[in-house]
Amino acid sequence: MQRKGIAYAIISSATFGLLPLFSVTAMGSGQTPYSVLFYRFLLSTLLYGLFLKLRGESFRVSLRQLLELVVLGAGCYGGTALFLILSYAYIPTGIATTINFLYPVMVALILFVLFGERPSLGIAVAIVLSLGGVALMAWSPGANLSLRGVAYSFITIFCYGFYVVGLNKTGLREVRGSTVTLYVLLVSTIFFGIIALANGGIVPITSPRVGVNLLLLAIVSTIISNLTLVLAVKEIGSTSASVLGSMEPLTALLVGIGWFGEAISGYQLAGIGLVIASVLLVVLGRRKDDGKRQPKSGATRPNAKVKEADVP
Repeated sequence: MQRKGIAYAIISSATFGLLPLFSVTAMGSGQTPYSVLFYRFLLSTLLYGLFLKLRGESFRVSLRQLLELVVLGAGCYGGTALFLILSYAYIPTGIATTINFLYPVMVALILFVLFGERPSLGIAVAIVLSLGGVALMAWSPGANLSLRGVAYSFITIFCYGFYVVGLNKTGLREVRGSTVTLYVLLVSTIFFGIIALANGGIVPITSPRVGVNLLLLAIVSTIISNLTLVLAVKEIGSTSASVLGSMEPLTALLVGIGWFGEAISGYQLAGIGLVIASVLLVVLGRRKDDGKRQPKSGATRPNAKVKEADVP
């Protein structure tokens, strides 16, 4: 159902927007960015793998799908996580996460250049509104932003854009969302374990507070966020899922205000309004499309069984 896909996309972006809350707190207690990322994906892999094992799910994929998972897991999803957390050391977390949200433009561009897919008028308007909202939320008059931090944030746009498109345009489209999620987490664990060892080693967890933050980072901002993204892309496609990701910078901004004491300006309030408008535009458009496609009484949807199988 379209509404299910919309819900998945909003949950994914909102939970991912909580990433600064857990990761920055952990780094403030002595963890390095590389150790935080390693623990994040290690705990996610162990917890989620155990959950799927208890449910008796099969993890079998083809060799081609495995290669696609390695590329998407390490190069795209892993690259996004790496450069985003590195940017936190140079620019405010809210601005870093907000810049990351520019990825819907990259998604639309990739789909147009590589696959010849033009976004609908409603989606195009929603993209413009969301980008305007993101720009206003990131706007800070007189702020002296670090060029390195901004560059790190912009790299995440490319990585995440290709990740979202890859979920829908590769053989992974035919793999259960839960299986894709587990392999992406596993590949990312190996990737960041190597990076952490190459940059001074993995910092031990020295306090319950650090452990709790890393655990919440693994469950909320990794397992839940990534799984619901995979399911959203399967239900409503890459472009709509990415536009609905506007909840991500909104959540990050609210975390920055409520937890880290960052001030909010009139520009940011206006940006929040535009972001909400863009989400409503996509939601209303999807409901309209869903109504048009609703089968007559007694008929069954051709893909109903396939979609249901994707739900964990």
